[in-house]
Amino acid sequence: MEENKKFWICANLAGLGQVRLKKLIGIYGGIEKVFALSISELKDAGVPQKSAAKIEGWEHLPWQKELDFCQRNGISVITIQDSNYPALLKQTFDPPLVLFVKGTLPADGIPFAIVGTRNPSVYGLKMAEKFAAELSYYGFVIISGMARGIDTAAHRGALKAGGKTVAVTGCGFKHCYPRENKKLAEKISMCGAVITEFNSEIPPQPQNFPRRNRIISGLSRGVLVVEAGQKSGALITAHLAADQGREVFALPGRVDMLSSKGTNQLLKEGASLVENVEEIISGLNLEIKKYAKTEKMPSTALTGEEEIVFKSIKASGRQTIDELLANVGMEQTKLFQTLLSLTIKNLIIELPGKTYIPR
Repeated sequence: MEENKKFWICANLAGLGQVRLKKLIGIYGGIEKVFALSISELKDAGVPQKSAAKIEGWEHLPWQKELDFCQRNGISVITIQDSNYPALLKQTFDPPLVLFVKGTLPADGIPFAIVGTRNPSVYGLKMAEKFAAELSYYGFVIISGMARGIDTAAHRGALKAGGKTVAVTGCGFKHCYPRENKKLAEKISMCGAVITEFNSEIPPQPQNFPRRNRIISGLSRGVLVVEAGQKSGALITAHLAADQGREVFALPGRVDMLSSKGTNQLLKEGASLVENVEEIISGLNLEIKKYAKTEKMPSTALTGEEEIVFKSIKASGRQTIDELLANVGMEQTKLFQTLLSLTIKNLIIELPGKTYIPR
């Protein structure tokens, strides 16, 4: 299967969609056989000239460059035929052929999307973070698009609660969009995953985001729209979710705010109005346990390195990075990773000057 990944990446590079490729594999018996076809055979099977030419000359496509980049940067390549491909996403009409994954896609938990406008009110930001955190205490995995505004607040809410979150981006891994979320992306990849269907070179182009949105909804059991204007991309996600048979929820907003126009329209169209997370759980017909905020969730269990560093900081009450290097006997890169993990788990606070205190 690892050997086949080059063909799946080439199919991505050639612009061969899942529906057409699935049909070709059904006819010819395997993706390797599809890539052995001539241009004329491919055209006879309905493949456009441009894609057919790329498939016939697949050796010249930059698939090796892509695989090398992924290996250097710790990015997993998951194809639609792999056993760890997300089951919910695979059930949709047009799932991506390939997912590039930084981190680990959570194998447990209830995947649920929280999306909204890039220009929210203070209330919208507060609600996105609040719902994400509270759903995390119920074992939900928060899915969003890492965009400015509501998406960012949703990811941060999950991280602050010690939960898991997945960010779906509209560009390849050589780009971070928006740039200010680079550190957030690093944190997400340690407590979940950052994923994309786009090869590493692809920049964040406008046409990428509607495609990104189908993955957000496809990964999720349901979608909550917190705030959205009438032309917000969050409405695309909500409508895609409905088409995919997923539950759509919306928070009611003030009638005199532009950022409420989209969510209020969704409610008119039949989305479920929610005021608390219990209504989401009920709407999904779930019966699950809530972790009290004083309880340690499974995801906050400490590794051996984390326990050593945390005990050292807690014992002294305050330590600089130089003091920690001297006290714990850990390699610098590993120490920084451990400190980031403890920060995400809400166990320590980083002060100016790389000084750390227990929370």
